[in-house]
Amino acid sequence: QPMPERATPRRQAADTGTIARTVAVLAAIADSAAGVRIRDLAARLALPASTVHRLLERLMGEGMVERDAQAPVYRAGPEFLRMAARVVHAHPLQSIAAPFLDEAVRTTNETAYLCLYLPAEHRLSFVTHRESTHPLGYRVRSNEPQSLLVGASGRSILAWLDEPSRAAAFAREASHGAPTRSLPGRRALLADLAAIRARGYALSFGQRIPGAVGLFAPVFAADGQVAGSIGYTIPEQRFRRASEAALARRIRELAAGLSTALGARADTPQVPRSTRSARTASR
Repeated sequence: QPMPERATPRRQAADTGTIARTVAVLAAIADSAAGVRIRDLAARLALPASTVHRLLERLMGEGMVERDAQAPVYRAGPEFLRMAARVVHAHPLQSIAAPFLDEAVRTTNETAYLCLYLPAEHRLSFVTHRESTHPLGYRVRSNEPQSLLVGASGRSILAWLDEPSRAAAFAREASHGAPTRSLPGRRALLADLAAIRARGYALSFGQRIPGAVGLFAPVFAADGQVAGSIGYTIPEQRFRRASEAALARRIRELAAGLSTALGARADTPQVPRSTRSARTASR
């Protein structure tokens, strides 16, 4: 009986390269909802068009890629879509966010929360959290709709919504019994949202919970739209302005990582070019 062929280092390197190129092709196709041409794939991946064509043929044979019948473009095939659907079903948002929340608490020992944007209600919900070991802390009501207009948790979402959605959020609070004096002025709110977008995170003092500081960053979904926020709730007596930059940098990094895990593209603007101290945060 013949002995199985033993892979040489050169053969192993070639196999590894083929796997890496195949994964790169699949990633590029996943990022292109309308489909992509061979020449565009070749340019993006810095590969010969013949190599890209060969990889696409193999992927088509496995149902991972399909060619459009009307145009020379390639898109995700039925097997790719089936696998993606199973992964999404098996890993809901809370489970995907879990390691990011764990890391947020591990590096700061402050309670971390994940908020989910509720577009139909123009509100948010705190869906999961991780506790710090400090005996003193604040607890936010979970799994119930809450305002986007107050707190860093809400404004870090509101800052990345379009103007009609922002207007709907403001109208929603005004029409559901929120006292006029409790609503922020539109001009002041818009100025704060612009500052939040510029620095990439929101900071608030006692807006949602008296005595609590909120520091949150936006989380984006695969379609590039804001999906929620992740951040810290800290007792005001424990918060130090000197720690703001480090906390903001950490939560922005974790928000960017979670966004990537949810399928957001690398060019989604969840990480602005610079971080500035939130000296204008509302008290």
